[in-house]
Amino acid sequence: MEEIQLIKKLESLKGTKPNNEWVSLVKRDIITKQFERESSVAFNNIINAIGSVFETPRVFAPVLASMLVGVFGFALITAQNTVPGDGLYSLKQAYEEARISVMSPEDKAIAQVEQFDKRLSELDKITEESENQGKKLAAGIVEVQKALVVASKQLSKLPEDQKTELVNNIVSKINKIEKTTNAAIVDNESEGYQEFYKFLAESEIKELEANAKNLTVKQLNLLSQAKESFDISDYARAVEFLYQIQPETTK
Repeated sequence: MEEIQLIKKLESLKGTKPNNEWVSLVKRDIITKQFERESSVAFNNIINAIGSVFETPRVFAPVLASMLVGVFGFALITAQNTVPGDGLYSLKQAYEEARISVMSPEDKAIAQVEQFDKRLSELDKITEESENQGKKLAAGIVEVQKALVVASKQLSKLPEDQKTELVNNIVSKINKIEKTTNAAIVDNESEGYQEFYKFLAESEIKELEANAKNLTVKQLNLLSQAKESFDISDYARAVEFLYQIQPETTK
């Protein structure tokens, strides 16, 4: 009896039509799930493809890294002997700037004044070379002038026990190179140039005045001329007079 009733109910359902909204929802759900499944498969395929491409290089990464470090290290060592106008000179400068950037203010001041000294040494080296001297000489003078601007701003920050020696060494090199090239390598009227010569002249005058009783008449006359030049802001001229005193100062 129950089976007969069940069959009749099933037959009556054959004519029932589904609600249109329900049909749309079901279709949309099926399509969305299918799209998500296909997208997921496609995405995984892309990831796997990328992984397979880079799988082999990863194996050699340590070797390649070591090679790059070795090549860069060799280039950096080679660059240390370059001068303005050489191919690797920019690498040398980049290394110097990176090293100075992490220093304390006092060490940075010393390093930047020493850097000016190095630029002068490079220029001095260029004057002794014959290969591409014209091009390198011009580049060297530019680098010296740039370094002078930076170094002159650091003079006041130098430790007192190092200041005189550093400045004296730099001024001596400037004079030597200018005599070798028979030309002014820096603008004598520039503020940076004046700062170096002013400091050196002032320092030397004070030292000589403290030692005046041991100076000869000739030396005292040179000291007087140096002071007169200093008073009219001709610091380079003052240094010239002072240099003539130095060899005979101590008795």
